[in-house]
Amino acid sequence: MSPLDVAPDDAWLSLLGVAPQTEEISGDEYVRELRFPITDTDELHLTWDQTDQSVRIRLNSGTAVVVDLFREQATLLTAEVNGTQRFIVLKYRAEGCTGTTRVQVQPAFAITDTFLRT
Repeated sequence: MSPLDVAPDDAWLSLLGVAPQTEEISGDEYVRELRFPITDTDELHLTWDQTDQSVRIRLNSGTAVVVDLFREQATLLTAEVNGTQRFIVLKYRAEGCTGTTRVQVQPAFAITDTFLRT
């Protein structure tokens, strides 16, 4: 099993302006979270467990969960910049398939998810 490669904390901070923390709910030191404000009421909540290779991406609007993506067998979790656009990028795999989820967090929110046979 390949490990989950996660961008270092300083990369998240420099590219998105927020740094990951230990997840509040579980208190498990191996589960990290990042909270990124999208609007005054919308927040992206990203959590990952490097040892279990799992990632959850949630968009919350107030108290409502609008988007909830969960991926296992994740291989890469990072942040990218393209001009004024800021992205969270997740790569994952399953037997005979690979997937990529790109979450644009600035200047507008958008999700692109592809899952293809190899």
